[in-house]
This record gives sequence, C-alpha cells and structure tokens, in this order.
Amino acid sequence: PSTAPLKLSAIFHIDENNKAVKLQEIKYESEDLLQTLIGEYPEILAGEQMDPDHPKKWLLISREMGVPGQEGGSNQWFLDHLFVDQDGIPTLVEVKRSTDTRIRREVVAQMLDYAANATVYWPAGLLRQKFEAGRDNPAEDLNGVLGVDIENVDSFWDKVDNNLRLGKLRLLFVADEIPASLQRIIEFLNGQMTDTEVLGVEIKQYVSDTKQRTLVPKLVGNTISAKQVKKADKTEWNRESFLDRANASCGEEMAYVCERLLKDFAEMGCWIYWGKGNTYAGFVPIYEGEKRHQLLAVYSYRDNIKVEIYFQHYKAPFDTTEKKSELQKKLNSIEGVNILDESLAKRPSVDCKFLINEENYSKFISIYREMLTEIKEYESK
Repeated sequence: PSTAPLKLSAIFHIDENNKAVKLQEIKYESEDLLQTLIGEYPEILAGEQMDPDHPKKWLLISREMGVPGQEGGSNQWFLDHLFVDQDGIPTLVEVKRSTDTRIRREVVAQMLDYAANATVYWPAGLLRQKFEAGRDNPAEDLNGVLGVDIENVDSFWDKVDNNLRLGKLRLLFVADEIPASLQRIIEFLNGQMTDTEVLGVEIKQYVSDTKQRTLVPKLVGNTISAKQVKKADKTEWNRESFLDRANASCGEEMAYVCERLLKDFAEMGCWIYWGKGNTYAGFVPIYEGEKRHQLLAVYSYRDNIKVEIYFQHYKAPFDTTEKKSELQKKLNSIEGVNILDESLAKRPSVDCKFLINEENYSKFISIYREMLTEIKEYESK
C-alpha cells in the first residue's frame, strides 16, 4: 500500500445555520496576492506554531526591503518582507508560489544572499528608521503590535541591531505548497545553524462558491533536533567564566587586559552586558545616562580576543560623522590601531594584543574616559 500522505483537497465550514459550506483548495492567482495577504495579516505566518508558549508577534518593517551587496552600494536585491518579532529578532520572508520553479533551490541561495549581506551592510538604526518613517506615533504603534513599553523603545531597537549584527535572524520561506526538496533543505539548515532559524510556512488557500476564503498555515522545519541545536548554544557568560576562557585561549597577558577593562569601565560608572553562546564569549560596557550608551564590545574567540568599536550604536553627542572622526583619529594614534574611514558607520574590530603595551592601554582607556565625560556634560545641559 502507498505510504504517500493524503492530499487534502477541500475543507468544510459549518455556518450559523448548521450548514456545511465546502471550501475548495485553489492556487493563488498571483504571487503578489499572497505577498499582500502576508503584509496585511502577518498573523498567518504561524507564530503560534513556532512557539505555543510564546507565540510570535510580527511587526512589519517593510515590503520590498532593499539589500545592498557592498558597503555604501545601491540595493542589489529586494526582500519580499522584513518583520521583527517581540524578541527583537529580524525575520526575513521570501514568498514563492508552488508553480514557480525557482522555489526548489534558487530561492534558498537567494535568501542566504539576503541574510549574509543584510547582517553586514544594513547600518544600525535602519530598521527603526524604516518602521518609523511616515508614522505619527511610532512608539504607540510599536506598543500596540508587540507590547513594547514606551520607556523601552530605545532598548528594543538596540536589541534588534544587536541581533542583526550577531546573525540572530529568522529566515522564512513562504508558499502555498512547499515541495519535499525545499522542506529537506529547510530542515537541514535549521538543524545546522545555532543562531539563525530557518523555517518554512505553507499557506494553503480554500475558497467557497460564494468567495468565502480561508487560509490555513502550516509550519515546516521546526524539528525536535533543530530545537535541541538552538538550545545547546545558550551559555551565559560572566566575569569568572569569561576570564577563564580568555586565559585558556589567549594566555595570562590577554586575560589580564580583559580584567583591567572590566575594572576600569566599572569605575567609570558602566555596567556590563554579558553575551550568550558557545561560539564566542563577549561583554559590552554600557553607560546608562539619559540614553543607553554602548561603548564597545570585547569578544573572546578560540585563539584571539578582539575589541569592537561601537560606532554604529553611538548616540548623541557621538552620533555624528564629525564626532566619530575625532574619536577615530584619537584611536588611530595608538600603535596597532588602524580604523578606516568607511568603518565609521559600522563596528570595526581590532586585535586586543595592542592593549598589552602599558602606554597603549593608558591612551585607550583615557580616550573612553574623555568620551564618557563629554557624554555626561552633554546630557546634563
């Protein structure tokens, strides 16, 4: 006997008169129709199926979101939809009808192009800017859709930017029918990637003789093995575990540099945000003034430690090109540091080895002391 799944060709709706209304499965008239439905009714993206205990809510950032292929370049691709959920995770959606032959393999390469380039070339603040453009009360809209409190708006968008930079994304392939070949690719990628979710949503359309329409979403790719992979990479670092990791991977001198950085930034009034994940360990000194100022990040990899200069996240008075250039010149005066002009809108990184030298370290920490003094003076006005 055949083991092929039975294809459901019709569903029945029992109306208020206890009459069964037959709805027949019908292909979408066009890809644009399915895209329009997703834009207007994002709840059909199976958020409850992804996590029944914490159903995903969807905030539409943009349709036809441009993705450049190089720094400062024009848009090379256009993503069908870009959403953000209540956890600040950017969600890239690509829509294809089952009749489109590109749904099998070409769409996968297309989506990976979007994700790889978006994480590098979308500048900090772009998603917020796209969402808020033309809105009278964007904070209220954000609260209404995702439940983000008004006082937490800045920190929410900071989280979105951090997730984008770290590749903590969700890639959604949407179609009226997802072929088995694409389903296998989705399940494979989702099972291999620890920070990025790769899922499919099959949205079938059923229409009655009276044009009553019902949409039935079905999630694809959220396998048990994939869930285990995602949960396995959730180490939360702290001072002791980070310094142990730095010492084991890079030696006592580098661990001592990290210890000094933690101590000096604490003395400046900063608190430390600790990263999560087994791939690398990291921390971010943050100064809480009128706004949240993320100053830099320190990441410990398998065999080196790097300092990321957080130009992309800087806020007033260091959010202008002029102020960033001043900071760039000061940092470049330190031996071993060479931050390029094109990096002022990003997060350039330098090898932490230059901080082993006492003179270099003193210059570096003095630059940040001066920066914090200027921030405090600016915010006190």
